Amino acid sequence: MRSIIQKLSLFLLAFPLAVNAQTGKGNYSPVPLKDLTSFKNSSSNWAVKGNVSIHPTKNEAAKTQNGEGVLIGTAGAALQTKVKAQDLRMYAEFMLSPGAEGSIILPGGKRIRLADNRQKEPSASTSGFIGQFPTQNAAKAPGLWQSVELAYDASVATVKNSARLNSLKLNDVIILESVYLPLSKSITEAQSLGLEVTKGTIAFRNIGYQLLNDRKPLTLANLTYKLYSDKWDAKEYSKLEKEDKTAALTQEVTNGMREFHLVYEGEMNAEEDGDYVFTTIYSGPIFTLDIDGKTVVTSGESTSQESHSGSVNLTKGTHRFKIHYSRFPWRQPALGLRVQKPGIRQYDLHILSSLPEPEPKPYIGVTPELRPEMVRSFILLPGEKYKRTHCLSVGSPTGWSYTMDLNRGALLQAWRGQFANVTEMWYERGEPQLLEPAGLKVPVSGKSSIAVLENEKSVWPDSANVKYQGYSLDPQGFPSIRYAVASATVSDHITSSTDAINRTIEVKGNPSGSLYSLLASGKNIQLVEKGLYQVDNRYYIQIDKKAKVVLRTSGDNQELLLPVSGSASYSMFW
Repeated sequence: MRSIIQKLSLFLLAFPLAVNAQTGKGNYSPVPLKDLTSFKNSSSNWAVKGNVSIHPTKNEAAKTQNGEGVLIGTAGAALQTKVKAQDLRMYAEFMLSPGAEGSIILPGGKRIRLADNRQKEPSASTSGFIGQFPTQNAAKAPGLWQSVELAYDASVATVKNSARLNSLKLNDVIILESVYLPLSKSITEAQSLGLEVTKGTIAFRNIGYQLLNDRKPLTLANLTYKLYSDKWDAKEYSKLEKEDKTAALTQEVTNGMREFHLVYEGEMNAEEDGDYVFTTIYSGPIFTLDIDGKTVVTSGESTSQESHSGSVNLTKGTHRFKIHYSRFPWRQPALGLRVQKPGIRQYDLHILSSLPEPEPKPYIGVTPELRPEMVRSFILLPGEKYKRTHCLSVGSPTGWSYTMDLNRGALLQAWRGQFANVTEMWYERGEPQLLEPAGLKVPVSGKSSIAVLENEKSVWPDSANVKYQGYSLDPQGFPSIRYAVASATVSDHITSSTDAINRTIEVKGNPSGSLYSLLASGKNIQLVEKGLYQVDNRYYIQIDKKAKVVLRTSGDNQELLLPVSGSASYSMFW
């Protein structure tokens, strides 16, 4: 049964490989992990190492190598940072052992749970729990690196004795937003951050923070604009309607024109050196921001005030900037530009009325309940210019989902958690016709999964010579997709259990060549143990230990191939 939800707001056996020290992220100030001197206290249950591997199913000690960059804790005393904070943003990567439990302790004592819990439905034992259940379980399996990113205010001026979790991401999936948290008393002074392990082993790396305040070190000055009345999709502009100076950045200088191109120029006055992150929020076909002649943000169509960001290092002083914004004639105009830097809370460079409240846009999701759900759609993969147009996405009640490109016989993407966000397909005209995974997605190759190769060293084609012939449903409701390949018929049957996605490829007839299946492609594919491979610390491939797989180098990447004769099966999980 299909459930369409509309809102107005929002393992298998494996042995993970040793991975190296921290590399840092974005504009976060790192917590050095050369030793334990970044912390106020030290205890025998904490140590700094160079790398670590943790078995995903066995409760055994983590395997480590000497070095720096990885903080490893076992059950015992919590660590407290020497850095103190009130309002902050924070990022960290962590790895859990089977059954591990622990917390990140925020100013005011609020704890964000980190736990090995693979149940589909979120609970108090799910990573991300902070007195309120996360919207979904976006956790990975033990032994894989995970990420947590948050924005937190230790006090809220309008709510006494309360903190606010503005956002919480787990593995790049937003699982909580705008959660008010009661405190025993108001926080008036900065406090240490804490890391705690109450069960098992938890490793941390790339711990970073931003201490936020309300200074405004960058302002705009000497603004001028040119207003053109050419058609909204014009590539060049010749109909200059108006040219003038203005004291503020706003789209309201257009005085209600239905379609226009607005070009701003002016100065940015930076009071201090540093990396500045600019975020555009707009409705229209284009928005670009250039600073000192270099493009910082460039983005295309935005129908509902989507945001796009770019960063640039600025020296103290004056910098020239240029903005180009165009309006859709059928949409309310909206132009916004925000800026932030390490230690500075994001603030507006536009005036408030330039960015009106957007029209309410519902979230439309598809949720598999008793049987799998299937949705036909377009898919646009990261880095690709054109949409894949003949795609079938399948979601299961167990929480595992995938998308197939039927034209190419290619597995495009796989994810775990909530199934599909189809808002861009079914809301209003649904022009993009794009389905978005609603859970924890892992990248896969996007190449044809079946191909005829002259030998195991032949280059794998981006698009093999396959012809889609249709599909049939098994008793559980999973499709078995049929292709004509090399004078044979190949059926591709993907199902899911509670622990993994399971795939069986069966060949009928006599193919005119040697058939292979592309199991995985990545920068680093390593044999963990016989029958088990890890792909770029993203997911695992589990195959029969007797299968004669081929692990090979292809350009800058590695590929895992499986000869197919009769039938072949494997599983993937994360």
